[in-house]
Amino acid sequence: MTLITTPSRDDAAVDDFHRLFDAVAACGAAARGGVERQSASAADGEARRTFAAALEAAGATVRTDAVGNQYGVFALADRPDAPLVMLGSHLDSQPRGGRFDGALGVVAAAAVGAALMRAKRAGARFDADFCAVNWTNEEGARFRPSLLGSGFFTGKHDAAFALSRADDAGVTLGEALDAIGQRGADAPPPLPACYLELHIEQGLHLESAGADIGVVRRNWGAIKVDVRFQGEQAHTGPCPMPLRRDALLAAAYLIAEARAIAERWPGVVHTSVGRILVAPNSANVVPSEVALSLEIRSADDAVLAEAGALGARAIAEAAERANVTVTADRSERPIRQLPTDVCDLVAACAGALGLSHRDLDTVAGHDAISLLGLCPTGLIFVPSVGGVAHNEGEFTAPADLENGLRLCLEAAWRLCRAGGSPERATLAGGPA
Repeated sequence: MTLITTPSRDDAAVDDFHRLFDAVAACGAAARGGVERQSASAADGEARRTFAAALEAAGATVRTDAVGNQYGVFALADRPDAPLVMLGSHLDSQPRGGRFDGALGVVAAAAVGAALMRAKRAGARFDADFCAVNWTNEEGARFRPSLLGSGFFTGKHDAAFALSRADDAGVTLGEALDAIGQRGADAPPPLPACYLELHIEQGLHLESAGADIGVVRRNWGAIKVDVRFQGEQAHTGPCPMPLRRDALLAAAYLIAEARAIAERWPGVVHTSVGRILVAPNSANVVPSEVALSLEIRSADDAVLAEAGALGARAIAEAAERANVTVTADRSERPIRQLPTDVCDLVAACAGALGLSHRDLDTVAGHDAISLLGLCPTGLIFVPSVGGVAHNEGEFTAPADLENGLRLCLEAAWRLCRAGGSPERATLAGGPA
């Protein structure tokens, strides 16, 4: 059987996927099975070159824009004004992160593009082009904010802002991209007619329900605050306790209160302080400065607003209790529904392939959220064993990876033959 009659059963696509996935996982491979591949690191550069080589070998034209986003454009429709269907995610990781997070979506996109190009060469006709994308700095582990590359693509950030973001060592994203040869000058492709992203769930719902596919219908909102407490350096021995202006003490008050805020709404609010920098960070010195990142997440607008207000109060009270000053830089990501027409397409493709599916929220942020509201956008989950994520133990079974790949190929085939329209793609079904 050929891809033209059964697009989601292209065994070559499965082989391409596993071969490229293994090659990418070797870039920055860590001792316990994960990866250390933070954005614009040497390992990220290696993964980017591996991705680009696979795209070029499959017949794509590779572009790299000013902030390092990589686009592999497959010319399927043979006309310059053809709409674009885009699929992708990110290759950067958290410190000692898992090998599936982000990379799954990028590698699947490359395999889908290669399969569609094979179909074209075999005589299939398309009404849209296809693009596989790797977004820069999705994680926000090295450079803040997260979703930086997709934020540039959608106009939330300009190139100057993105390239000037500095890591904790003072290296800017622009400098880091230059160091690995990944700061491009190509124009990004136009906004797609439809964007899809395949990702591991990073949660327990699919595994618990025994479902194959998660159709993401809504994203949780998030409040993120970069907090800086400023105290005064002093000797930890002779300096009297009442005279100390301990910035780390203020941070401790805030960290404890952040957990207490979440406990007011069990299961409804998630909070964390996952990053903290202490200066001068000496055992014999009262800390003079602490920088930390506070997050508050919820799927309830009213609750998120109230929890955010409590967080702001906690920051101020922590500074007052420790007799330090504070600055806080706050950003918000709203709660939004994903488009029904794209969700319906994903569900229809799952049904056509005999895959069970379940509607889900995404608690984590993804690059798809950057495109949400600007073009039809879909987010597809496959199960995570034990819900483990941002951890080297992260794992998704090969059969689940292949289910996600086949679903993306089915959806991309339909979309590229329907001018990128999710409604037309849903109604049309698979090819005759």
